Amino acid sequence: MDLNAFDTALSRKPFGDSPYVRDQMHLAFKRRLEDLGESVPAARHLLTALQRARPQTEYRALGDPLLRQAVQQLLAQEVVGPRRKSLSPQLCAQVIEAVAQHVETGAAHGPLQGDSAGARWLGDPSDTPWIYSPGQDGGLLGQTFDLFVEQQFDAGLHRPDESDLERLRQGHRLLGELLPLTSRGALSHTHLIGITSGTDAWEGKASSSQFTVVGIVFLNRKLLQNPWWVAEHLLHEALHQKLYDFRHAHSMLVRDLDDSPHAPADVRRVVSLWNVPGPDGNNRWNAHRAMAAFHVYVHLALLCSLAEQHAPRLRDVYGPLDAPSPMTPSRKAFERARYLAESLRTECWDELGLAGRRLADWLSAVLDAMDQDPPPAGSYLHLILDRYLKEARRLRKAPVSDDLATTLAALGRSEAEAFREVLAAVGAEAHLDTATTGPAPRPAQEHGTGAHAAFAQQRHDIADTLLRLAPNGYSLDSLCRTPGPSADEMVRAMVEASSRELAATSTRPDQPGRTSRR
Repeated sequence: MDLNAFDTALSRKPFGDSPYVRDQMHLAFKRRLEDLGESVPAARHLLTALQRARPQTEYRALGDPLLRQAVQQLLAQEVVGPRRKSLSPQLCAQVIEAVAQHVETGAAHGPLQGDSAGARWLGDPSDTPWIYSPGQDGGLLGQTFDLFVEQQFDAGLHRPDESDLERLRQGHRLLGELLPLTSRGALSHTHLIGITSGTDAWEGKASSSQFTVVGIVFLNRKLLQNPWWVAEHLLHEALHQKLYDFRHAHSMLVRDLDDSPHAPADVRRVVSLWNVPGPDGNNRWNAHRAMAAFHVYVHLALLCSLAEQHAPRLRDVYGPLDAPSPMTPSRKAFERARYLAESLRTECWDELGLAGRRLADWLSAVLDAMDQDPPPAGSYLHLILDRYLKEARRLRKAPVSDDLATTLAALGRSEAEAFREVLAAVGAEAHLDTATTGPAPRPAQEHGTGAHAAFAQQRHDIADTLLRLAPNGYSLDSLCRTPGPSADEMVRAMVEASSRELAATSTRPDQPGRTSRR
Protein backbone atom coordinates (compact mmCIF):
# COMPACT_ATOMS: atom_id res chain seq x y z
CA MET A 1 0.00 0.00 0.00
CA ASP A 2 1.37 3.41 -1.00
CA LEU A 3 1.04 5.52 2.15
CA ASN A 4 2.12 8.66 0.31
CA ALA A 5 -1.21 8.66 -1.50
CA PHE A 6 -2.89 9.38 1.83
CA ASP A 7 -0.72 12.49 2.28
CA THR A 8 -2.37 13.78 -0.87
CA ALA A 9 -5.86 12.65 0.21
CA LEU A 10 -5.65 14.34 3.62
CA SER A 11 -4.57 17.65 2.10
CA ARG A 12 -7.38 17.96 -0.46
CA LYS A 13 -11.12 18.45 -0.63
CA PRO A 14 -13.54 18.06 0.89
CA PHE A 15 -12.08 18.61 4.37
CA GLY A 16 -8.32 18.70 3.97
CA ASP A 17 -8.20 21.78 1.72
CA SER A 18 -6.48 24.37 3.93
CA PRO A 19 -6.97 27.39 1.60
CA TYR A 20 -10.71 26.69 1.55
CA VAL A 21 -10.89 26.30 5.34
CA ARG A 22 -8.95 29.54 5.86
CA ASP A 23 -11.09 31.47 3.37
CA GLN A 24 -14.26 30.38 5.14
CA MET A 25 -12.81 31.34 8.51
CA HIS A 26 -11.86 34.78 7.13
CA LEU A 27 -15.42 35.31 5.91
CA ALA A 28 -16.76 34.32 9.32
CA PHE A 29 -14.56 36.85 11.12
CA LYS A 30 -15.43 39.59 8.67
CA ARG A 31 -19.10 38.96 9.45
CA ARG A 32 -18.27 39.24 13.13
CA LEU A 33 -16.53 42.54 12.54
CA GLU A 34 -19.67 43.73 10.74
CA ASP A 35 -21.76 42.69 13.75
CA LEU A 36 -19.47 44.71 16.03
CA GLY A 37 -19.32 47.69 13.68
CA GLU A 38 -22.26 49.60 15.14
CA SER A 39 -20.89 49.63 18.67
CA VAL A 40 -17.12 49.41 18.03
CA PRO A 41 -15.80 51.96 15.47
CA ALA A 42 -12.45 50.15 15.37
CA ALA A 43 -14.20 47.10 13.91
CA ARG A 44 -15.52 49.19 11.00
CA HIS A 45 -12.05 50.64 10.51
CA LEU A 46 -10.47 47.18 10.36
CA LEU A 47 -13.11 45.88 7.97
CA THR A 48 -12.48 48.79 5.61
CA ALA A 49 -8.71 48.22 5.80
CA LEU A 50 -9.13 44.51 5.04
CA GLN A 51 -11.16 45.28 1.92
CA ARG A 52 -8.08 47.02 0.48
CA ALA A 53 -5.46 44.63 1.85
CA ARG A 54 -3.36 42.13 -0.06
CA PRO A 55 -4.18 38.43 0.57
CA GLN A 56 -1.00 37.87 2.60
CA THR A 57 -1.72 40.86 4.84
CA GLU A 58 -5.28 39.63 5.41
CA TYR A 59 -4.03 36.09 6.10
CA ARG A 60 -1.67 37.20 8.85
CA ALA A 61 -4.05 39.77 10.34
CA LEU A 62 -7.10 37.49 10.59
CA GLY A 63 -4.96 34.65 11.88
CA ASP A 64 -3.53 36.77 14.68
CA PRO A 65 -4.49 35.17 18.03
CA LEU A 66 -4.81 38.46 19.91
CA LEU A 67 -7.13 40.01 17.31
CA ARG A 68 -9.33 36.93 17.23
CA GLN A 69 -9.44 36.88 21.01
CA ALA A 70 -10.50 40.54 21.11
CA VAL A 71 -13.27 40.01 18.54
CA GLN A 72 -14.59 36.90 20.26
CA GLN A 73 -14.57 38.52 23.68
CA LEU A 74 -16.47 41.58 22.50
CA LEU A 75 -19.13 39.42 20.87
CA ALA A 76 -19.41 37.19 23.95
CA GLN A 77 -19.64 40.16 26.31
CA GLU A 78 -22.64 41.46 24.38
CA VAL A 79 -24.45 38.20 25.17
CA VAL A 80 -23.19 36.96 28.56
CA GLY A 81 -21.28 39.94 29.96
CA PRO A 82 -17.62 40.03 31.09
CA ARG A 83 -16.05 36.72 32.00
CA ARG A 84 -13.17 35.83 34.26
CA LYS A 85 -9.70 36.05 32.68
CA SER A 86 -10.89 38.28 29.86
CA LEU A 87 -9.59 41.55 28.46
CA SER A 88 -11.62 44.69 29.08
CA PRO A 89 -13.92 45.89 26.25
CA GLN A 90 -11.83 49.07 26.00
CA LEU A 91 -8.62 47.09 25.57
CA CYS A 92 -10.24 44.80 23.00
CA ALA A 93 -11.28 47.84 20.96
CA GLN A 94 -7.73 49.23 21.20
CA VAL A 95 -6.34 45.93 19.91
CA ILE A 96 -8.70 45.98 16.91
CA GLU A 97 -7.74 49.58 16.12
CA ALA A 98 -4.02 48.75 16.34
CA VAL A 99 -4.53 45.83 13.93
CA ALA A 100 -6.44 48.09 11.53
CA GLN A 101 -3.51 50.51 11.48
CA HIS A 102 -1.12 47.59 10.92
CA VAL A 103 -3.19 46.33 7.96
CA GLU A 104 -3.12 49.80 6.40
CA THR A 105 0.68 49.63 6.25
CA GLY A 106 0.38 46.63 3.91
CA ALA A 107 2.80 44.56 6.01
CA ALA A 108 3.03 40.89 5.08
CA HIS A 109 3.79 39.83 8.66
CA GLY A 110 1.36 39.61 11.55
CA PRO A 111 0.40 42.47 13.87
CA LEU A 112 2.10 40.93 16.93
CA GLN A 113 5.53 40.79 15.33
CA GLY A 114 6.45 44.42 15.72
CA ASP A 115 9.71 44.77 13.83
CA SER A 116 9.50 41.84 11.42
CA ALA A 117 13.29 41.87 10.99
CA GLY A 118 13.59 40.40 14.47
CA ALA A 119 11.08 37.58 13.93
CA ARG A 120 12.33 34.02 13.79
CA TRP A 121 10.31 31.69 11.61
CA LEU A 122 9.82 27.95 11.68
CA GLY A 123 10.23 27.80 7.91
CA ASP A 124 8.90 29.78 4.95
CA PRO A 125 7.51 33.09 6.34
CA SER A 126 4.62 32.96 3.87
CA ASP A 127 2.87 29.99 5.46
CA THR A 128 4.63 28.76 8.61
CA PRO A 129 4.41 30.15 12.16
CA TRP A 130 6.99 32.34 13.83
CA ILE A 131 8.40 31.55 17.24
CA TYR A 132 7.11 34.03 19.78
CA SER A 133 9.54 35.83 22.06
CA PRO A 134 8.01 37.67 25.05
CA GLY A 135 8.85 41.36 25.10
CA GLN A 136 9.96 41.42 21.45
CA ASP A 137 7.31 44.03 20.69
CA GLY A 138 7.06 46.58 23.49
CA GLY A 139 3.99 48.22 21.97
CA LEU A 140 0.34 47.82 22.89
CA LEU A 141 -0.17 44.52 21.07
CA GLY A 142 2.89 42.78 22.48
CA GLN A 143 2.23 43.97 26.03
CA THR A 144 -1.44 43.00 25.81
CA PHE A 145 -0.64 39.55 24.46
CA ASP A 146 1.89 38.87 27.23
CA LEU A 147 -0.70 40.04 29.78
CA PHE A 148 -3.36 37.81 28.24
CA VAL A 149 -1.13 34.71 28.33
CA GLU A 150 -0.30 35.38 31.99
CA GLN A 151 -4.00 35.72 32.82
CA GLN A 152 -5.11 32.71 30.80
CA PHE A 153 -2.42 30.23 31.86
CA ASP A 154 -1.13 31.68 35.15
CA ALA A 155 2.35 31.77 33.65
CA GLY A 156 4.19 33.56 30.85
CA LEU A 157 6.10 32.17 27.90
CA HIS A 158 9.79 31.36 27.69
CA ARG A 159 12.15 33.38 25.51
CA PRO A 160 13.58 30.82 23.06
CA ASP A 161 17.32 30.56 22.54
CA GLU A 162 19.19 29.39 19.44
CA SER A 163 19.17 25.74 20.49
CA ASP A 164 15.38 25.86 20.92
CA LEU A 165 15.04 27.32 17.44
CA GLU A 166 17.29 24.75 15.84
CA ARG A 167 15.45 21.82 17.44
CA LEU A 168 12.10 23.21 16.27
CA ARG A 169 13.38 23.70 12.74
CA GLN A 170 14.92 20.23 12.65
CA GLY A 171 11.57 18.73 13.67
CA HIS A 172 9.87 20.82 10.99
CA ARG A 173 12.30 19.59 8.33
CA LEU A 174 11.65 16.00 9.38
CA LEU A 175 7.90 16.60 9.18
CA GLY A 176 8.38 17.90 5.65
CA GLU A 177 10.28 14.74 4.71
CA LEU A 178 7.56 12.45 6.02
CA LEU A 179 4.27 14.24 5.32
CA PRO A 180 4.96 17.30 3.13
CA LEU A 181 1.50 18.19 1.83
CA THR A 182 -0.58 17.55 4.95
CA SER A 183 1.91 19.15 7.34
CA ARG A 184 2.29 22.28 5.22
CA GLY A 185 -1.48 22.73 5.11
CA ALA A 186 -1.89 22.17 8.86
CA LEU A 187 0.95 24.52 9.80
CA SER A 188 -0.56 27.28 7.67
CA HIS A 189 -3.32 27.50 10.30
CA THR A 190 -0.76 28.21 13.03
CA HIS A 191 0.67 31.71 13.29
CA LEU A 192 2.70 31.58 16.50
CA ILE A 193 4.60 28.96 18.46
CA GLY A 194 4.88 29.70 22.15
CA ILE A 195 7.69 27.99 24.06
CA THR A 196 6.83 27.12 27.66
CA SER A 197 9.27 26.61 30.50
CA GLY A 198 7.83 23.23 31.49
CA THR A 199 7.73 24.43 35.10
CA ASP A 200 5.14 25.97 37.44
CA ALA A 201 1.76 26.22 35.69
CA TRP A 202 3.26 24.69 32.52
CA GLU A 203 4.57 21.60 34.32
CA GLY A 204 3.22 18.35 32.94
CA LYS A 205 2.05 19.89 29.66
CA ALA A 206 4.04 18.50 26.75
CA SER A 207 2.17 20.49 24.12
CA SER A 208 -1.20 22.18 24.05
CA SER A 209 -3.75 24.20 22.10
CA GLN A 210 -7.04 25.79 23.04
CA PHE A 211 -10.11 26.63 20.98
CA THR A 212 -10.41 29.84 23.01
CA VAL A 213 -6.84 30.91 22.07
CA VAL A 214 -6.63 30.15 18.37
CA GLY A 215 -3.60 30.69 16.15
CA ILE A 216 -0.91 29.72 18.67
CA VAL A 217 0.43 26.37 19.85
CA PHE A 218 2.49 25.74 22.98
CA LEU A 219 5.46 23.38 23.22
CA ASN A 220 7.44 22.45 26.34
CA ARG A 221 11.10 23.39 25.83
CA LYS A 222 12.25 20.58 28.15
CA LEU A 223 10.96 18.07 25.60
CA LEU A 224 12.45 19.68 22.48
CA GLN A 225 15.23 17.09 22.41
CA ASN A 226 14.13 14.57 19.81
CA PRO A 227 13.27 15.64 16.22
CA TRP A 228 10.76 12.79 15.92
CA TRP A 229 8.93 14.04 19.03
CA VAL A 230 8.99 17.63 17.75
CA ALA A 231 7.63 16.57 14.35
CA GLU A 232 4.72 14.67 15.90
CA HIS A 233 3.76 17.43 18.33
CA LEU A 234 4.05 20.18 15.73
CA LEU A 235 1.63 18.29 13.51
CA HIS A 236 -0.64 17.35 16.43
CA GLU A 237 -1.14 20.94 17.58
CA ALA A 238 -1.28 22.40 14.05
CA LEU A 239 -4.09 19.98 13.21
CA HIS A 240 -6.01 21.31 16.21
CA GLN A 241 -5.63 24.82 14.79
CA LYS A 242 -6.92 23.63 11.42
CA LEU A 243 -9.99 22.08 13.07
CA TYR A 244 -10.56 25.26 15.11
CA ASP A 245 -10.62 27.28 11.88
CA PHE A 246 -13.06 24.75 10.42
CA ARG A 247 -15.33 24.98 13.46
CA HIS A 248 -15.42 28.79 13.32
CA ALA A 249 -17.07 28.69 9.89
CA HIS A 250 -18.96 25.39 9.73
CA SER A 251 -21.74 23.57 11.55
CA MET A 252 -19.39 21.18 13.32
CA LEU A 253 -21.52 21.14 16.49
CA VAL A 254 -25.20 21.72 17.13
CA ARG A 255 -24.32 23.94 20.11
CA ASP A 256 -21.24 25.56 21.61
CA LEU A 257 -19.48 23.26 24.04
CA ASP A 258 -16.67 23.80 26.47
CA ASP A 259 -15.25 21.99 29.48
CA SER A 260 -16.01 24.74 31.97
CA PRO A 261 -17.99 24.14 35.17
CA HIS A 262 -20.89 25.91 33.41
CA ALA A 263 -21.17 23.28 30.65
CA PRO A 264 -24.71 21.85 30.31
CA ALA A 265 -25.31 18.77 32.44
CA ASP A 266 -26.73 16.82 29.49
CA VAL A 267 -23.56 17.02 27.37
CA ARG A 268 -22.71 13.55 26.04
CA ARG A 269 -19.13 12.46 26.53
CA VAL A 270 -16.60 9.94 25.23
CA VAL A 271 -14.29 8.30 27.78
CA SER A 272 -10.70 8.31 26.50
CA LEU A 273 -9.89 5.00 28.16
CA TRP A 274 -6.11 5.27 27.72
CA ASN A 275 -5.93 8.52 29.73
CA VAL A 276 -5.70 8.66 33.50
CA PRO A 277 -8.92 10.35 34.69
CA GLY A 278 -7.45 12.28 37.61
CA PRO A 279 -9.57 13.66 40.44
CA ASP A 280 -11.80 15.66 38.07
CA GLY A 281 -12.49 12.86 35.59
CA ASN A 282 -11.09 14.90 32.72
CA ASN A 283 -10.64 11.91 30.45
CA ARG A 284 -14.35 12.28 29.66
CA TRP A 285 -14.41 14.35 26.47
CA ASN A 286 -17.28 16.30 24.98
CA ALA A 287 -18.02 16.05 21.24
CA HIS A 288 -15.56 18.83 20.33
CA ARG A 289 -12.63 17.25 22.20
CA ALA A 290 -13.48 13.77 20.94
CA MET A 291 -13.68 15.03 17.34
CA ALA A 292 -10.41 16.96 17.75
CA ALA A 293 -8.68 13.82 19.01
CA PHE A 294 -10.17 11.68 16.23
CA HIS A 295 -9.01 14.22 13.64
CA VAL A 296 -5.48 14.15 15.07
CA TYR A 297 -5.15 10.38 15.51
CA VAL A 298 -6.15 9.61 11.91
CA HIS A 299 -3.34 11.92 10.76
CA LEU A 300 -0.87 10.62 13.37
CA ALA A 301 -1.53 7.05 12.27
CA LEU A 302 -0.26 8.04 8.82
CA LEU A 303 2.65 10.14 10.08
CA CYS A 304 3.88 7.46 12.48
CA SER A 305 3.50 4.70 9.87
CA LEU A 306 5.67 6.72 7.48
CA ALA A 307 8.16 7.42 10.26
CA GLU A 308 8.51 3.71 11.02
CA GLN A 309 8.91 2.97 7.31
CA HIS A 310 11.57 5.62 6.69
CA ALA A 311 13.39 5.61 10.06
CA PRO A 312 16.40 3.58 8.80
CA ARG A 313 16.93 6.00 5.90
CA LEU A 314 16.61 9.11 8.11
CA ARG A 315 18.52 7.84 11.14
CA ASP A 316 21.85 9.46 10.25
CA VAL A 317 20.27 12.92 10.01
CA TYR A 318 17.57 12.84 12.72
CA GLY A 319 18.75 10.12 15.07
CA PRO A 320 17.00 6.87 15.96
CA LEU A 321 13.22 6.71 16.11
CA ASP A 322 13.43 4.55 19.26
CA ALA A 323 15.41 7.15 21.23
CA PRO A 324 13.88 8.64 24.43
CA SER A 325 10.58 10.52 23.85
CA PRO A 326 9.84 8.94 20.45
CA MET A 327 6.71 9.12 18.35
CA THR A 328 3.47 7.35 19.19
CA PRO A 329 3.56 3.82 17.70
CA SER A 330 1.44 3.79 14.55
CA ARG A 331 -0.58 0.77 15.72
CA LYS A 332 -1.56 2.65 18.88
CA ALA A 333 -2.62 5.69 16.85
CA PHE A 334 -4.77 3.49 14.58
CA GLU A 335 -6.41 1.82 17.59
CA ARG A 336 -7.26 5.09 19.30
CA ALA A 337 -8.62 6.57 16.08
CA ARG A 338 -10.83 3.51 15.58
CA TYR A 339 -12.21 3.70 19.13
CA LEU A 340 -12.95 7.42 18.77
CA ALA A 341 -14.70 6.85 15.43
CA GLU A 342 -17.00 4.29 17.05
CA SER A 343 -17.55 6.31 20.24
CA LEU A 344 -18.47 9.49 18.41
CA ARG A 345 -21.28 7.60 16.69
CA THR A 346 -22.55 5.83 19.78
CA GLU A 347 -22.13 8.63 22.32
CA CYS A 348 -22.00 12.05 20.65
CA TRP A 349 -23.57 11.82 17.20
CA ASP A 350 -26.52 14.02 18.22
CA GLU A 351 -24.04 16.73 19.34
CA LEU A 352 -22.49 16.94 15.86
CA GLY A 353 -23.87 19.31 13.25
CA LEU A 354 -24.14 18.45 9.57
CA ALA A 355 -20.54 19.47 8.79
CA GLY A 356 -19.29 17.63 11.88
CA ARG A 357 -20.97 14.40 10.79
CA ARG A 358 -19.65 14.72 7.25
CA LEU A 359 -16.15 15.33 8.59
CA ALA A 360 -16.41 12.24 10.82
CA ASP A 361 -17.60 10.18 7.84
CA TRP A 362 -14.67 11.40 5.72
CA LEU A 363 -12.09 10.67 8.42
CA SER A 364 -13.60 7.22 8.97
CA ALA A 365 -13.35 6.47 5.25
CA VAL A 366 -9.67 7.48 5.21
CA LEU A 367 -9.06 5.37 8.33
CA ASP A 368 -10.76 2.35 6.76
CA ALA A 369 -8.57 2.66 3.68
CA MET A 370 -5.35 3.00 5.67
CA ASP A 371 -5.98 0.39 8.38
CA GLN A 372 -6.08 -3.05 6.79
CA ASP A 373 -6.27 -4.93 10.10
CA PRO A 374 -8.57 -2.99 12.46
CA PRO A 375 -9.50 -4.10 15.99
CA PRO A 376 -12.88 -5.85 16.30
CA ALA A 377 -15.75 -3.41 16.71
CA GLY A 378 -16.42 -2.53 20.33
CA SER A 379 -13.09 -3.80 21.67
CA TYR A 380 -11.30 -1.79 24.33
CA LEU A 381 -9.18 -4.17 26.48
CA HIS A 382 -5.98 -2.86 24.87
CA LEU A 383 -6.94 0.76 25.60
CA ILE A 384 -7.82 0.30 29.26
CA LEU A 385 -4.59 -1.63 29.79
CA ASP A 386 -2.71 1.29 28.20
CA ARG A 387 -3.97 3.43 31.07
CA TYR A 388 -3.17 0.69 33.59
CA LEU A 389 0.47 0.70 32.47
CA LYS A 390 0.62 4.50 32.14
CA GLU A 391 -0.37 4.82 35.81
CA ALA A 392 2.30 2.28 36.70
CA ARG A 393 5.00 4.30 34.92
CA ARG A 394 3.93 7.48 36.71
CA LEU A 395 3.97 5.74 40.07
CA ARG A 396 7.60 4.75 39.60
CA LYS A 397 8.40 8.48 39.63
CA ALA A 398 5.94 9.50 42.36
CA PRO A 399 7.25 11.09 45.58
CA VAL A 400 7.79 8.57 48.36
CA SER A 401 5.25 8.65 51.21
CA ASP A 402 3.81 6.20 53.69
CA ASP A 403 0.30 7.20 52.60
CA LEU A 404 0.93 6.28 48.96
CA ALA A 405 2.80 3.08 49.91
CA THR A 406 -0.16 1.98 52.04
CA THR A 407 -2.54 2.73 49.15
CA LEU A 408 -0.38 0.73 46.74
CA ALA A 409 -0.24 -2.25 49.09
CA ALA A 410 -4.05 -2.31 49.32
CA LEU A 411 -4.46 -1.86 45.57
CA GLY A 412 -1.92 -4.59 44.91
CA ARG A 413 -3.99 -7.03 46.88
CA SER A 414 -7.32 -5.99 45.32
CA GLU A 415 -5.90 -6.06 41.78
CA ALA A 416 -4.38 -9.50 42.40
CA GLU A 417 -7.78 -10.77 43.51
CA ALA A 418 -9.51 -9.21 40.48
CA PHE A 419 -6.87 -10.81 38.25
CA ARG A 420 -7.62 -14.24 39.76
CA GLU A 421 -11.33 -13.74 39.04
CA VAL A 422 -10.65 -12.80 35.40
CA LEU A 423 -8.45 -15.86 34.92
CA ALA A 424 -11.15 -18.06 36.43
CA ALA A 425 -13.77 -16.54 34.11
CA VAL A 426 -11.73 -17.43 31.01
CA GLY A 427 -10.50 -20.80 32.28
CA ALA A 428 -6.88 -19.75 32.54
CA GLU A 429 -6.12 -20.53 36.19
CA ALA A 430 -2.91 -22.20 35.05
CA HIS A 431 -1.48 -18.72 34.46
CA LEU A 432 -1.62 -17.88 38.17
CA ASP A 433 1.79 -17.37 39.69
CA THR A 434 3.10 -15.54 42.72
CA ALA A 435 4.76 -12.84 40.64
CA THR A 436 1.42 -11.55 39.42
CA THR A 437 -0.97 -12.52 42.19
CA GLY A 438 0.85 -11.90 45.43
CA PRO A 439 0.12 -8.73 47.42
CA ALA A 440 2.34 -5.74 46.85
CA PRO A 441 4.93 -5.15 49.60
CA ARG A 442 3.72 -3.35 52.70
CA PRO A 443 5.57 -0.22 53.83
CA ALA A 444 7.01 -2.11 56.77
CA GLN A 445 8.46 -4.73 54.44
CA GLU A 446 9.82 -2.44 51.75
CA HIS A 447 10.16 1.33 52.03
CA GLY A 448 10.61 4.16 49.53
CA THR A 449 10.58 3.61 45.80
CA GLY A 450 10.74 -0.17 46.27
CA ALA A 451 7.01 -0.29 46.97
CA HIS A 452 6.35 1.81 43.86
CA ALA A 453 8.56 -0.43 41.70
CA ALA A 454 7.03 -3.66 43.02
CA PHE A 455 3.50 -2.40 42.36
CA ALA A 456 4.45 -1.25 38.85
CA GLN A 457 6.04 -4.63 38.11
CA GLN A 458 2.92 -6.47 39.26
CA ARG A 459 0.84 -4.35 36.90
CA HIS A 460 3.16 -5.07 33.99
CA ASP A 461 2.93 -8.81 34.69
CA ILE A 462 -0.89 -8.71 34.88
CA ALA A 463 -1.25 -6.64 31.69
CA ASP A 464 1.20 -8.82 29.80
CA THR A 465 -0.63 -11.99 30.82
CA LEU A 466 -4.06 -10.63 29.86
CA LEU A 467 -2.91 -9.38 26.45
CA ARG A 468 -1.18 -12.68 25.70
CA LEU A 469 -4.34 -14.57 26.64
CA ALA A 470 -6.57 -12.45 24.37
CA PRO A 471 -6.83 -14.46 21.12
CA ASN A 472 -6.70 -11.35 18.92
CA GLY A 473 -4.92 -9.05 21.35
CA TYR A 474 -8.10 -7.00 21.80
CA SER A 475 -10.62 -8.97 23.88
CA LEU A 476 -10.91 -11.84 26.36
CA ASP A 477 -14.66 -12.29 26.04
CA SER A 478 -14.52 -15.15 23.52
CA LEU A 479 -12.76 -17.24 26.19
CA CYS A 480 -15.49 -16.87 28.82
CA ARG A 481 -16.74 -20.39 29.71
CA THR A 482 -20.12 -19.61 31.21
CA PRO A 483 -22.69 -16.82 30.93
CA GLY A 484 -21.88 -14.08 33.33
CA PRO A 485 -19.80 -10.94 33.58
CA SER A 486 -17.75 -9.99 30.55
CA ALA A 487 -14.07 -10.62 31.18
CA ASP A 488 -13.23 -7.31 29.50
CA GLU A 489 -15.70 -5.52 31.77
CA MET A 490 -14.11 -7.18 34.79
CA VAL A 491 -10.71 -5.82 33.73
CA ARG A 492 -12.18 -2.36 33.12
CA ALA A 493 -13.88 -2.37 36.54
CA MET A 494 -10.55 -3.26 38.17
CA VAL A 495 -8.70 -0.44 36.39
CA GLU A 496 -11.43 2.16 36.97
CA ALA A 497 -11.60 1.34 40.69
CA SER A 498 -7.83 1.68 41.03
CA SER A 499 -7.82 4.93 39.05
CA ARG A 500 -10.40 6.41 41.43
CA GLU A 501 -8.39 5.40 44.47
CA LEU A 502 -5.12 6.76 43.05
CA ALA A 503 -6.85 10.01 42.09
CA ALA A 504 -8.17 10.37 45.65
CA THR A 505 -4.70 9.75 47.04
CA SER A 506 -3.15 12.34 44.70
CA THR A 507 -5.45 15.07 46.03
CA ARG A 508 -4.48 14.58 49.68
CA PRO A 509 -2.27 17.34 51.12
CA ASP A 510 0.95 15.29 51.02
CA GLN A 511 0.31 13.94 47.51
CA PRO A 512 -0.18 16.83 45.07
CA GLY A 513 -1.33 15.46 41.74
CA ARG A 514 -1.06 16.68 38.18
CA THR A 515 -2.17 15.28 34.89
CA SER A 516 -1.43 15.74 31.22
CA ARG A 517 -3.80 14.84 28.39
CA ARG A 518 -3.12 13.51 24.90
